[in-house]
Amino acid sequence: MIVSRWAARQANQDPNVTAEQLTETANRLLYRQFITRGDPGGGSHFDRIVGNLDYFKDLFASFGFRFIFNDGWGYVGYVSPTAFNNMRVPTQETIVLLCLRLLYNEGAEKGYFVNSTAEILVDEDEIQTVFSSMGSRSLKPGELRAILTTFKRQGLITFDQTHSLQVAADITIRPTITEAVDESFLARLEAWGGSSSNKDSDGQEEPDSDGAAESDALPETPR
Repeated sequence: MIVSRWAARQANQDPNVTAEQLTETANRLLYRQFITRGDPGGGSHFDRIVGNLDYFKDLFASFGFRFIFNDGWGYVGYVSPTAFNNMRVPTQETIVLLCLRLLYNEGAEKGYFVNSTAEILVDEDEIQTVFSSMGSRSLKPGELRAILTTFKRQGLITFDQTHSLQVAADITIRPTITEAVDESFLARLEAWGGSSSNKDSDGQEEPDSDGAAESDALPETPR
């Protein structure tokens, strides 16, 4: 493990943490994007970040990321402030991300939170329904599951990965989805969805084989 001078300097100020531990936590967060206090193994990293909050804020700012800390719901993470401005071709992953955000909004508006948390429970069939309403072909169960597995690693959702592909799995959408897709971007995606539907009905532009048509408004999955 390569330990940065920043980590060594911070460790010298805190006798309860080593430079190696700070580096390990930074690497885990970079890989995951979001870490929650309740995740297996996540508690120690969350507490380490809380104890060195300014260090991690400055570190991720140096990478060009906006650092996120929510003590109330127990998560930390980061997003790129420019992640949604550079891509022309939308991906299936981005559309699924939008579906999750829309489903989260619907559940939150109705108060369908799970066990006094900020999490919303849906299933794969609901995601498929919203995905199809965006003017895209339905995803095969294996395709959707692969995308959801990526979002699980990023800390946006959780579900049982051993669940059979033949039956729709329950998906728990975490409040971190609101950080990854903010309200302004959600409005842009909804506008794209409406214009895409109009193009399809006019016969001017059909989705490609990946389930999406080229558009300036719809960008890639955030990192």
